[in-house]
Amino acid sequence: MTLGEGKKKVLELMDEYSSGGQVALDADIEKKMTDFFDIAQKEVAKIKKIRRTYAIEREAGKTAYAMPEDFMELEAVYVDGVQRTRGLSWRGKQLILPAWLRGKVEVDYFAMPATIPTNAENDYAFEVDEDAANAMPFFVAAQQLITDLIIDYGALYALYQACLSTLDTTRPGGIRLRNTFFRG
Repeated sequence: MTLGEGKKKVLELMDEYSSGGQVALDADIEKKMTDFFDIAQKEVAKIKKIRRTYAIEREAGKTAYAMPEDFMELEAVYVDGVQRTRGLSWRGKQLILPAWLRGKVEVDYFAMPATIPTNAENDYAFEVDEDAANAMPFFVAAQQLITDLIIDYGALYALYQACLSTLDTTRPGGIRLRNTFFRG
């Protein structure tokens, strides 16, 4: 979904279109729209995570490697394609690799989306998956209406929460446990 598509959905949810299909847009609504989408995207990314991979360029004698700016949470560390935990440690947002470790190191992590610029064009594409982006217009519309004394924002916010609850948050290749206690 793009910013322009999201804005259109928000205006429809807020019933900001006149009967002729023309936008009766309040300038105050437009000024806040991008900021609210930025907040929404960052909140949604905490639930429906954005996966990224960072390849560490090893340097002789160096053991501490800073993670990318968008690093939010670790998923896994791979050395030569094999997941590894032994010998690795963390200090803040730095991965500490033992000096004896050899091989190509890649970090799979969950990313925080970049801040949407206030002057972003309508073709700006959101970083979250499409199903997560579809929840964002409900949040933005609710935020726009939170100060409105006539229209209750609660229904739109409840729809936003409902959309979040249906997001697929399973991780591929998760660990499967088999109960062997009651096997016959």
